[in-house]
Amino acid sequence: MFSFQLSLPRLKNFPKNTGLFQAFIATAAIACITTAFASTPQPQNADLAIIFPAQKDIRIAAGDVSAPGRDAFLPASLVKLVENSFKETSVGDALSMENEFTDWTLVSARVVPCSPLGVVPGSEANVLCWPEVRLVWQPILKDFRRYAAILPWFADDRAIHALYDVHPSIALAGETAIRAQQVLEKVKAALERNPTAAISLITSDELNEFRAARDAVSDALMKKALALRSEKIAAKEYSKVGERPEFNTQEESVKFVSRMKNFIAQTTSFAALKEMTSFSLPEGREPPQSDEWVFLKYLKQNGKMTQVDITVASAIDGRELINMGKAPKASQMRDDPELHTALESMNSRDAEELKKHVLLSPQELAAKNEVINDRALSHVANTTCGSCHKFNSLRFDFHNLSYLEDRTVSVSPRVKFDLLRDMEWLEQRKQR
Repeated sequence: MFSFQLSLPRLKNFPKNTGLFQAFIATAAIACITTAFASTPQPQNADLAIIFPAQKDIRIAAGDVSAPGRDAFLPASLVKLVENSFKETSVGDALSMENEFTDWTLVSARVVPCSPLGVVPGSEANVLCWPEVRLVWQPILKDFRRYAAILPWFADDRAIHALYDVHPSIALAGETAIRAQQVLEKVKAALERNPTAAISLITSDELNEFRAARDAVSDALMKKALALRSEKIAAKEYSKVGERPEFNTQEESVKFVSRMKNFIAQTTSFAALKEMTSFSLPEGREPPQSDEWVFLKYLKQNGKMTQVDITVASAIDGRELINMGKAPKASQMRDDPELHTALESMNSRDAEELKKHVLLSPQELAAKNEVINDRALSHVANTTCGSCHKFNSLRFDFHNLSYLEDRTVSVSPRVKFDLLRDMEWLEQRKQR
């Protein structure tokens, strides 16, 4: 873990409340980090998209803890929050009827070196970004009766995604970490005020501070992600997008799960939880027949997770184009009826922009694949939940990095594009 305080005693007479002092510390920090991580191997796909095999008995459960007395990785109170929200929708009480809390299992994790903080894609998004960890939880049932067959495992058609900003303390110490968090919050506030030119609202000294802290935290996160690897597995095995290679043997899988629990404990505290999303099929486990998936979103507000409306923001200027409400739904053929209704009454400019970033029919899948799934062109906030979840080859598979029933893991185009952009950002970071 890095601390830049080692250099501070030499500067004890320097006026620390000046922007010049902060800029000096930021510059020193960048130099220190660049030197320390110059020889660090580049993370690969399996380091950034960690996939757990649903069929294995070795797993990480929602109720697991890293040590006695610690909070559960996914507290039961958060699962109950999601359950209660779905009760107000067509999903009803399907979650409590079909699943127990003990069914909820970690099926994947995304380790993101620098996730855009704003809602407008572009070059500024690669600067105003912050390291992030995303955990994907899903109910996995063992020895499940499906019609006349007993399946060794079965994944219910629902999931909870938890998103965490990695705290500066992973790389920085004391006042340096506190200051980094303050600058991060200032950048977020600037993006709220001006989504297209937030950099103009912060000083050059603050931008230097932010970049130094961002890079320190990102490098520390990547170092921890690489430390999850087994020394007995060749580096080339981590280039694939698929289940972690450690799960090929019992011994290595046990060791990996232990390392992963420590990683989760270090990077995903409740204090760092910023957002949750969830989707679910209604009761019955018949996706083609039910043909309806409902989506929810929660943000941290006043220290607790609160359900919020799901909106679509302009990819041009960040304005809200449409409010989809608290529980938009989608089918295989159409998005929420609210989208189609709103398009009819929208002004032509907004309607044309929205049409570029959402799926109005399956016939548009090929033409809109890149613009919807590539964050260089469209952030998640610029499209609807239904549009983002419809690009798998199987029409009723809405999973982006999780499981549908007893099939192999679904890795959506969105995930693949994100991994590509993550690799590009890391390569640019290495060259700076």
